[in-house]
Amino acid sequence: MPYKCTECDKPFRYIENLYRHKRTVHADGKESGKKAVKEECWVCQEELNDSATLLPRSLAEESLGKFMYGKRQWERKDHLKDYCQKHSFNKTSRKEELQYIAVDDENKIIYCAIQEVDTKTWTTVFTGLFRSVRAMLGTRRRDFVRPLSGYTEKEKSIRLKTYFKFVIVREPLNRLLSVYKDRFIIEPRYTTHLRKQIARSLRPYDRASKGNNYISFSEFIQYFSKNVTRNQHWQQYEKICHPCVVNYDFIGHLETMEEDAPIMLRMAGIDAHVTFPPNHNSTYNSTGLSQVLEYYSQVPTRYITRIGELYRSDFEMFGYEYLGPVKQLLNQSITNGA
Repeated sequence: MPYKCTECDKPFRYIENLYRHKRTVHADGKESGKKAVKEECWVCQEELNDSATLLPRSLAEESLGKFMYGKRQWERKDHLKDYCQKHSFNKTSRKEELQYIAVDDENKIIYCAIQEVDTKTWTTVFTGLFRSVRAMLGTRRRDFVRPLSGYTEKEKSIRLKTYFKFVIVREPLNRLLSVYKDRFIIEPRYTTHLRKQIARSLRPYDRASKGNNYISFSEFIQYFSKNVTRNQHWQQYEKICHPCVVNYDFIGHLETMEEDAPIMLRMAGIDAHVTFPPNHNSTYNSTGLSQVLEYYSQVPTRYITRIGELYRSDFEMFGYEYLGPVKQLLNQSITNGA
């Protein structure tokens, strides 16, 4: 068997069954000096080969899918582990720094809610879960989800050791473009004060622009390349989710969410109650390559380089190529002698 619970040595073939066992049997509030999960291997290759010869084609394909999925998760977690070992991080976080890590005690789940990484869709998923599991239509969402900062140190420790923990990330420059589109174009009322502040900062002597608080994407990047504030919409992942402190059981990428989400829901033990996406009309990855290149082509390369350095840790932590597709714009600029 590829997985074993180190609390009781019970073997499990699939990791989602191990996490379900861990939550229901060992999440009793008692401290344990042992690591609750020992990952001996993701899927034994011999077992996979046997499955391919003995099982019907559909089941053999499912076994192959589990192997490939396990390999992807192992690579993501191993990559993050290597990054964290090479960099020093404060193991204790201030209370306000844990406010974006959400805790669902009902289902024993911990989730880092990163804005502009399909947070609205996951909010809908969990809202549906609460209605399905509790069947209490008048109950507020916050009665079931609390920030990790709202617990005592002992309570936090117990939950971090026994709950299923997941985080979903997105290519950093794509995420910044999504921030701009959502907060400055689609719903600008949320950034009225900030837009005035940016306009005053970048156009202090432009009388014609007074009263015109439209902020271009180039201005947005220029401003935040110098002024990354403590705001969950554009703050770096390491300052929101603390991935080198919290040992996440699952790392999802928005770019592969169609494949990641069903497995993650099964590992969390909630796949019988909710599906992803909750609305089949959801367009949760609407910012495509052409839009990314179109918007970033408007930005002077020096600001792209500067913003890239500010978010370098996000690229490196989660295995994204530094600057992603936007790098070709820099290469073109060098070729053209700009």
